[in-house]
Amino acid sequence: MLSAALCLLLALSAAPALAIADPSDSTKAVRIADSLRSYRANQVVVTGTRNEVRLKDSPVRVEVIGADRIKTTAMVNLGDLLKEQTGLQLTGTVRTGLQMNGLGADYTMILIDGQPMVGRVAGVLDMSRISVGNIERVEVVKGPMSSMYGSEALAGVVNIITKRPPDGWSARTSAQATQRGPLDLQVETGWASDSLELSAFVNAKTAEGFSLRSSNPSDPLQASEVPFAGFRDATGHAKLLWRLPGGWKARASMRAFGSETRGRFVESVFGQVAQNEGAVTQLDVSGSAGMEYMHGHARLQTTAYVTHFGERYNFDVDQGNAGRIDDMSRRLARLYTQYDLFFDQSSSFPMNSGRLTMGAELLYDDIGGTRFVDSTASARPFYRTGVGFVQWEGQPIDQLSYVLSGRIDANNVFGHAWSPRFSLLWKPSFHVRVGSSVGRGFKAPDFRQLFLAFSNRLPGANYDLIGAARLGIDLQPETSTSYDLSVRFEDGVHEVSSAIIMQWNAEVRAFRNDIANLIDFYLAGRVDDRAVYSYRNIARAYTQGVELNVNVAALTDALGSISLQAGYQFLDAADVEVLRAIDAGTAGTISTPLTRDAYQGLWGRSRHSGTMRLQWDSPSKSTSANVRWQFVGRFGDEALDKNGFVMSDPTRRVLDRDDEFVPGYTVLNLAATHTFTIGDSSALTIGAGVNNLLDIANPTLIPGLVGRQWFVQSSWRL
Repeated sequence: MLSAALCLLLALSAAPALAIADPSDSTKAVRIADSLRSYRANQVVVTGTRNEVRLKDSPVRVEVIGADRIKTTAMVNLGDLLKEQTGLQLTGTVRTGLQMNGLGADYTMILIDGQPMVGRVAGVLDMSRISVGNIERVEVVKGPMSSMYGSEALAGVVNIITKRPPDGWSARTSAQATQRGPLDLQVETGWASDSLELSAFVNAKTAEGFSLRSSNPSDPLQASEVPFAGFRDATGHAKLLWRLPGGWKARASMRAFGSETRGRFVESVFGQVAQNEGAVTQLDVSGSAGMEYMHGHARLQTTAYVTHFGERYNFDVDQGNAGRIDDMSRRLARLYTQYDLFFDQSSSFPMNSGRLTMGAELLYDDIGGTRFVDSTASARPFYRTGVGFVQWEGQPIDQLSYVLSGRIDANNVFGHAWSPRFSLLWKPSFHVRVGSSVGRGFKAPDFRQLFLAFSNRLPGANYDLIGAARLGIDLQPETSTSYDLSVRFEDGVHEVSSAIIMQWNAEVRAFRNDIANLIDFYLAGRVDDRAVYSYRNIARAYTQGVELNVNVAALTDALGSISLQAGYQFLDAADVEVLRAIDAGTAGTISTPLTRDAYQGLWGRSRHSGTMRLQWDSPSKSTSANVRWQFVGRFGDEALDKNGFVMSDPTRRVLDRDDEFVPGYTVLNLAATHTFTIGDSSALTIGAGVNNLLDIANPTLIPGLVGRQWFVQSSWRL
């Protein structure tokens, strides 16, 4: 499959250009196309290099999800937004994580305005904690980014860029109600001038609990009522930017999130599905302050960032010696400085134009709570990390640019980790971009894998999970070597007539990740008929695949614009240790050896997935409507395992039967909005639609599928 994709890449890059409209033509259709091309050409991203760079000229491949994706849909949190992007899958039962490049939720770093979020539970950073109401855009970089962001960026980085206020005073309020979903209220205000920007955003959501009856024959709860707990949460976010004389800038931000979930719900861990009744409360508070100084060809930035995440879990039954109350608190303090030096074409620097970036970080990270600190512990477990990094962005000729970066992390627990990355962009013509990268990333063992002590006694579950450090196991960081190759055809234009013009973009991408020292849980033994699990470095794995993306738009004077965005991903992911055991004849049941044909790869990965969005916007853009498809192919779930452990060293349950798969599904969503302009600057927008029109539900194994959901929304902008 990969070789076929590479052939397609080469064919696409060599294909002749289609009919291209002459930019000097003064027809209205061409002027519209030129305006859109100009917008794309000047779009700036920051995540790939930690510096501002035009998206189409960035050697590091960055995908941008604009705020327009949110305005005409029923999206209320980041998970809603990301699940409609090619190659991104949501995972988890109680908490919603993000799978990228075939790697699990604990391998992707989530940033808000460049600052890392904390508060992972079972390795998952819950996407439902992040409101999309004040998002300007989301930048996604796939592949190891440890060379700039360190641990947790092994699969990639998602950076949420929040809005900056327009000039003068502005305000917006909105409300949305969704069937079997939340009532969402938002208030946003801001003021901006040449020297000062101030903005504030508040979001509140509340949802009632409900139950669904599962009719899926593979449901491990055997068609019982599946409960969904009600919740309420609130987010507040404030920002300040002050431009001072002499090239100085001051920045500050404050964000707080609080939630309470109460009622009955279902969770699945280690293949065991259990029901629980109780309450979960969360509090997430973070703040940052920084200065920037620009002088000539040099820039210096310094930022201090602190965050605290706390969670309390009230179980309905005693959890071993810990009782019914389980709490956790996580704290992170970060001091970051970055120095940039710019070189231009007239410089005597031997590598021609470019930018040199150097920086350092100091991080202190600790954790506490009933799962991590017992009566014999003298202090909270903590990480202390010192970081140094360097990056060169070069452009020896107009058609070629590259980024070479490296970072070293020195940690008090796992020692040193070195992460290099090289990205190259070749522009053989105006329309074609060929990008490639190779990088090495790492993921440090987290607090859960080292220090956790947890017992699960919920009905349907009976196990203990003990951190490796408590058992004397020396966990080492996981590492991944990643390869990425893409070909993009951009700004294709064909003038059908003076009133109709077609535009298109297309991309083919191939990727591979080779993971070593993979940290995996294993069955360490049994105590009083309870399984005891822990963690060790035992596995090697790979993920590889191909992505295809096509965007086509028809622009007309009479109808406005009709656009189609479609994407597909093929994914192949396997455990190398399983493949070696198959070849050695040591994998299988007593009566049946495991074969390569029977082995279906890693749990929780869909081999085939895709998205499609058909959008119509009126000529004035006051009215819009869209139809969105999301296809997720079947994937294995360990809760459906039928033949137990088929390997003893390392211990493995393996996906090797068709009845261990969760069936694939297609979600169809529809939405429409209309904006009424009132006066010179005010506007009222109303909308309605339906999510999951086909009424697909699988409440136990895919909690996000709760059947058909109608919604209405309104927004008032001053």
